[in-house]
Amino acid sequence: MNTVKRFFLNGMVLTLTSVFMRLVSVVFSVYITNRIGSAGMGLFSLILSVYTFATTLATSGIYLACTRLVSQELVRNSAQGVKTAMKKCIAYSLFFGTLSFLLLFCFSEKIALLWLCDIRALRSLRLLAVSLPFFALSSALSGYFCAVRRVVKNAITNILEQLIRIFITVMLLVNTTCKNVEQATVAVVIGMCISELLAFFVSFILFIADMRKNCSRMPEKASSGITIRLLKMSVPVALSAYIRSALVTVENLLIPKGLVRSGAGTEQALSSYGVISGMVFPVIFFPVAFLSAFSSLVVPEITRYKEMQQGKQINYVVGRIFKVTAVFSVGIAGIFIFFSDSLGLLLYNSEQAGHYIKIFAALIPVMYIDNTTDAVLKGMGEQISSMRYNIIDALVSVLLVYFLLPPLGIKGYVAVIYISEMLNAALSLQRMLRITKFKIKPFSCIVSPLLSIIGATSIVNIVNINYKFDVVSVTVNIVLCMILYFSFLCMTGGVTSEEKIWFLNIFSSKKKE
Repeated sequence: MNTVKRFFLNGMVLTLTSVFMRLVSVVFSVYITNRIGSAGMGLFSLILSVYTFATTLATSGIYLACTRLVSQELVRNSAQGVKTAMKKCIAYSLFFGTLSFLLLFCFSEKIALLWLCDIRALRSLRLLAVSLPFFALSSALSGYFCAVRRVVKNAITNILEQLIRIFITVMLLVNTTCKNVEQATVAVVIGMCISELLAFFVSFILFIADMRKNCSRMPEKASSGITIRLLKMSVPVALSAYIRSALVTVENLLIPKGLVRSGAGTEQALSSYGVISGMVFPVIFFPVAFLSAFSSLVVPEITRYKEMQQGKQINYVVGRIFKVTAVFSVGIAGIFIFFSDSLGLLLYNSEQAGHYIKIFAALIPVMYIDNTTDAVLKGMGEQISSMRYNIIDALVSVLLVYFLLPPLGIKGYVAVIYISEMLNAALSLQRMLRITKFKIKPFSCIVSPLLSIIGATSIVNIVNINYKFDVVSVTVNIVLCMILYFSFLCMTGGVTSEEKIWFLNIFSSKKKE
């Protein structure tokens, strides 16, 4: 199987997995919201902001480091190198996972009282602390599977984790008496912890079997400098993640307080925050599942090409992934803007959710392109640059939240998200363009997609004069809009004949270099 076909098929496996998981996640989010309310989602989002910071410490950049380290050893065809790399990555994960568990468990009461200002978060924080070592180890194993292109095993683990989490959470919410927000939140957290634990054991069994099979095909030659390379890859990412995650956590904690200072009550502030973070963002980021799989595979591919000093191949991969991201994101943004009211009512029975979906949909191309650009930079070993940009972005966000939310309220929060996302994307994009020879083609990447989606949504609007807000009608119209969008792309030159031939050749049985 040639490299392009293997890359594409692995990407399709991850994409289908990611789409399934995000679809289930959105449906699950709707269910949880209906069970605990928007205020409950606000409290849960605050708890997750602390947990996210804890997972940042637990992983400490191990996923990227493991992916790149194992990829390098595979290029060197060293079985001993792969084994040594994984032993060190697992030890690294275990150390930081245990450290994060101890810190969160011991300081959970102070965090609940002083940071979250809500003692209802205490039990949830202590429960989440238990899952941190397993989360860290799973991250290292996921990096290994990505590096060796065994994406199916990652997919199996991720799907299993999601299904277990949903099953346990629903059972607890249905079969126990959750009299208040705190008890409901604990039920959701228990589902997260148990699913993380079971998913790790499944992943570890798959890893052991794969290591034996994979290393038996390579010579047992030693490889040097693995510890130094591991630290050089992980430390910059870890430091960046620590600072950025800490700043993001501070930002998330300041948001409800800023909304209260603007005149909103505590429950109203949690509700507004819950609508955007717990209801709107899962919808906005759902389509990125189609791209994130390929973006994650870009990291080991670019690492291999850089190790072999194949600059031409790097630029080819960057050009393809950027074009796909630009065309896809512009189309998704147009569809979300056009169908925002329908999505808000169908998913959450909320006009407010639809309103914010429309507002943030315009930011989708920036968010998605930033996600892809970040993957390219990681593959190129630009951890220091990513660290610098992420810290700048997070620091600016905290300052803007502190100064804009009290006078502007929720409008200030929207402005903060726009400014921070555009700043991060601009910094990352200029760095990527500087270190590669890739040049953006404005017409095919921006103008043609924009004209095509405007034409597609306009025709759908004309055809559906008596538009109905039901699942079937919305689904049919979204599919129609996508078909028209692709057709207009072909007509306007957004998708060239060469690109169509390239795509068809992926499935060709002929071997290509």
